[in-house]
Amino acid sequence: MTALVAVLAALAAGYGLGRYKPLHRVSNWANWHRYGKRPTGPRYWAVYAVLSAENIGWLIAHPVQGWDAWKHRHDPPPARGPALTFTTRTRAPEEPTR
Repeated sequence: MTALVAVLAALAAGYGLGRYKPLHRVSNWANWHRYGKRPTGPRYWAVYAVLSAENIGWLIAHPVQGWDAWKHRHDPPPARGPALTFTTRTRAPEEPTR
């Protein structure tokens, strides 16, 4: 019975955290401060601690993509395609007019 209560409590806590999304709210807070008015003092350190934790977490979760991005960080931009050319289209005699 105790195990069942523990499992139900864990499920309820997981559901509550999934609905509330505290880490998502903290991430949004940090991003708004990063791209809005620059924070000062302790808020500056809190913002950059959250953003650094996000980056480290992403690198842990995606090591191959992170390594590939690191290798290609100084690559030149891709070449531009050829310029578009426009020609006037003449109506063929067999095309019906509308």
